[in-house]
Amino acid sequence: MTTAFDLVIIGWLNGYSRVSMAADKTIYVIAQSDLLKGGVLMALLWWCWTRRSGRLIGPDLYALRTIVGALLAIAIGRGMQNFLPMRLRPVHDPELGFIVPYDVNAWAVDGWSSFPSDHAVLFFALAAALWWSNRLVGAFAFLWTLVVICLPRVYLGLHFPTDILAGGLVGVLIMTAVLAVPVPERLTRRVLDWQETQPGIVYGLAFLVTLQMATLFANARRLVEGAMTVLLGS
Repeated sequence: MTTAFDLVIIGWLNGYSRVSMAADKTIYVIAQSDLLKGGVLMALLWWCWTRRSGRLIGPDLYALRTIVGALLAIAIGRGMQNFLPMRLRPVHDPELGFIVPYDVNAWAVDGWSSFPSDHAVLFFALAAALWWSNRLVGAFAFLWTLVVICLPRVYLGLHFPTDILAGGLVGVLIMTAVLAVPVPERLTRRVLDWQETQPGIVYGLAFLVTLQMATLFANARRLVEGAMTVLLGS
């Protein structure tokens, strides 16, 4: 269901579509850039993770909680996309009369439901984790996620504003819940001991996971899809 709020925002933004080829191309490049999206937030997270103890995982398991919260958030967000009723993206909705900006491949996401935005789910969840550690950094992360990551996707017709709002709410609630759950002392000791005895493994795994988080697990999804194609012979 398209709300009046969606129609107002989409109509306003779409009024600028194809007015300037340079502007459309710039917005498209920003929307496609993993460095500008996840790269910036992951750099801030690594700083927050290590700034107090000088190690990746501190006694509060903040880094581990953040990763678990992000994985849980994206899993739930993708599950909602797959199992909730299909919602056409603005660029595919014939009733909107959407003017497709320059350079946008409207069929790249054809068949994918737009609700909720998985970008909003994951990156607002990470912004919530940054807020938990440092209010100033967290406020910047929320603003960055809204303006640099999510707003271009609305302009390009990939999401309705309510896709972003719902995704952001889901991500923030899940991350907040994960960060608030008490961790048994025994588990904390085991994780810290493992970091002491196997730092290379811990940091290597953290690098791989956060790399996937920065790219919204795009490479991991392609790998799984490719493996399924081979295994199923289709």
